[in-house]
Amino acid sequence: MTLTLNGKSTQRHRVKRLFFRLISFPFATLRGRLVIGAIVLWSLLCLIVLTFGWKAGRLLVNETNNQHLRYEAELISNSITFQVNERVRELERLAESITQPREGALLEQHAYTMEPLFEALLLYDLNSKIIDEWPADGGAKGYSFADREYARFMHAFKTPYVSEPLIGRISNTPLVLMLVPMHDNQGRYTGFLGGLVNIKQSRLFRNFEQIRLGDNGYVTITTASGLRIYSPGQQEAIVTLPDTISPILDKALDGWEGESVGRSLSDEPQLVAYRQIWPANWIVGVHLPQDQAEAPLIAGMKKITVYAWGVLILILPLVWGVIWMTLRSLVQLAQQVQELQDGRRSVLNIPTSAMELRRVIDVINATESARQVSLNDLAEQEAMLRGTLSASPLGMFVTDQRGHLTFINDSLHQLLGDDAPSSLNDWSDRVHCDDRQDVRSAWLRSLVKQSSFARQFRFVGTNQELYWLDVHTAAIRVNDKFIGTVGTVRDITQHYNDYAQKNWEAEHDPLTRLLNRRGLRRHLKELFNQWQGTEKPTAVILFDLDHFKPVNDQGGHALGDQMLQQIASVIQNEVRSSDYTARQGGDEFAILLPGCTPERAPMIAESLRASIAACSVEANGRQWKVTASIGVSHFHKGDKTIDDVLSRADAASYRAKKNGRNQIEVSEVKPKFLIVV
Repeated sequence: MTLTLNGKSTQRHRVKRLFFRLISFPFATLRGRLVIGAIVLWSLLCLIVLTFGWKAGRLLVNETNNQHLRYEAELISNSITFQVNERVRELERLAESITQPREGALLEQHAYTMEPLFEALLLYDLNSKIIDEWPADGGAKGYSFADREYARFMHAFKTPYVSEPLIGRISNTPLVLMLVPMHDNQGRYTGFLGGLVNIKQSRLFRNFEQIRLGDNGYVTITTASGLRIYSPGQQEAIVTLPDTISPILDKALDGWEGESVGRSLSDEPQLVAYRQIWPANWIVGVHLPQDQAEAPLIAGMKKITVYAWGVLILILPLVWGVIWMTLRSLVQLAQQVQELQDGRRSVLNIPTSAMELRRVIDVINATESARQVSLNDLAEQEAMLRGTLSASPLGMFVTDQRGHLTFINDSLHQLLGDDAPSSLNDWSDRVHCDDRQDVRSAWLRSLVKQSSFARQFRFVGTNQELYWLDVHTAAIRVNDKFIGTVGTVRDITQHYNDYAQKNWEAEHDPLTRLLNRRGLRRHLKELFNQWQGTEKPTAVILFDLDHFKPVNDQGGHALGDQMLQQIASVIQNEVRSSDYTARQGGDEFAILLPGCTPERAPMIAESLRASIAACSVEANGRQWKVTASIGVSHFHKGDKTIDDVLSRADAASYRAKKNGRNQIEVSEVKPKFLIVV
């Protein structure tokens, strides 16, 4: 089973390699690239021509269709406007013969003659109550419609009005009411007359179903308030338009008329023309889908594309032949250049009349001659450089652009011993572990950025002795091209040891080997800065010795020094190796406890107090003891400098001494507590 799977995997790998070879083969030769370039150029030319043809044809198609839509929209809007005006005029004529709304008035005035125009007629009084109706069996007589929008409008403005589409409260059918006011003989307003137009059944809307605009063109009627009352295939008689409609339709709802490219409610691109039906406050829209309008243009562009590819296929062999004849001399050029590289030829000699190729041959011959001269000069310069580096008293080395060693002088061999590393990788392995990562990172960074390198680091010698080396390198560039680095190595072990000893002496007390006041303040500043960023707690303990003066005065300074050294030893035994202990001067001591909580610090201070109280020194048969008055403090959020916490600890130490000595006082804890022995 495993052999079968491996065989299938190998076969798939071979098929992939063959496929990639077939794809890349035309690009492997100049002839292939030129032929492909000709094909691409022809295709690009055809694409440009087709693109401009498409844009021009699209403009022409849109203009032609816009004219057609404009004509249809004008025709339909004029027809609807005429029919609406006709119905309103007939209502006004009937209203003139009825001065007062009363029962039977419509039948007396032969209202049935308006049957072709309206599905029903209604007579309203001043209270919006239906006094009379036709046909008489409509069931609306006696109902009041004072809450309807159209009734409020008629009472307010007393002018002809076409209502918003609505669902009949009695008939439960979609309706539009065309209304006119009524006046008596003295011109007083007495009510209004309304004609009902059924949106589903009226001839006013049924005529639109017969209009055809191609295969998918259609007509819509929308009110200015955003209600669609006619659209082919519309299931509901009255449809509220969504909030997100096309900007063109939004403009039309505000009264705009014209033609444009927009989108349907289903977000399909279309050509559209809008016209206003001012008497009814409607908008008629004539729509033609974009794909239907551009179908003839697309068909024509497809034919042109087929013709273009046919022409390309016919002229491709001719192009191939011309390219083959033109590039025949390049084959000879490649052969002679290879001979030149192998040393079998000193100059190129190709008979050709092509000026461009002749110029290339002359340039190659001149370049080869200059190259031979440069090689000779380079060999001389390299010999001089190696001699200079070898004679230098400093340790020196040279690397290539990848950082590989190419030269080490005798001084560097003498500095590092007979087993001096032969590669930089071996060098880095002998760098002290604490410095190794930094040195490697800086070295790699200098190679990547082609910049200088400068580091002082510890180096492990042959006998595991530790050196301090000062290494500097500089980038070597020829014509702004990075070709490697040159470096110097200097032994600074003695200098570094002297410098470290001076730094240690500057911050330590020579008698107790604890930190002095300067060293204490430096470490306290570091802890204070760390606390400001992380709020890591740190305890500060200050104390001076009780009864130390008699030891110094009566026992002598040597005995006093012995006592101070013993106290220093006790302090170091009581704290961690990561804590800081200091002698500030005389018999004053300080301890810094990083990470120590306010609860833990008094316990450490108490243990320290007890250990100090147990110390003693003897001289001439006499014994001396001392105690400590200890003050404990912590960093507070209100602290601005380290002097704030030192002042609190010092004040606490003073209170401990004032309260009887040999005790501790915590400055931050309230109420204060004492531990007295």
